[in-house]
Amino acid sequence: MRVWAGIAIGVAVVALAVLFFPLVQIQRDLRSANEQIVEARARGAELERVVATLKTELDAANRARTEVQGGLDEANSEIEKRQFELERLNDELEKATNLAKDAEAPDQQGDSASEPSDAWKPQ
Repeated sequence: MRVWAGIAIGVAVVALAVLFFPLVQIQRDLRSANEQIVEARARGAELERVVATLKTELDAANRARTEVQGGLDEANSEIEKRQFELERLNDELEKATNLAKDAEAPDQQGDSASEPSDAWKPQ
């Protein structure tokens, strides 16, 4: 029985030796994978912080753009009002000019009939 016990112990030792090295390698691989997971989580957290910062900056830029657009819309509205007023004033000026020309036309016709057309006038 001692022989069988020795053989069993020998086989057990060989089996442990055969299994020990792969188990050690698996443990190293698991540690490496765990370190990579920890690094990936840290990078993920950093990316989340960057995304949050960028979202904040984007919100601020959108608010500024909205304010600028509001000012631009207001300025465009004011320009349109002033252009309309300018057109109205130009129309009034044209009407007044035409009235003045019409008022001068009969006076000039009457004056030219009563006076000679030459430039000489007695003093």
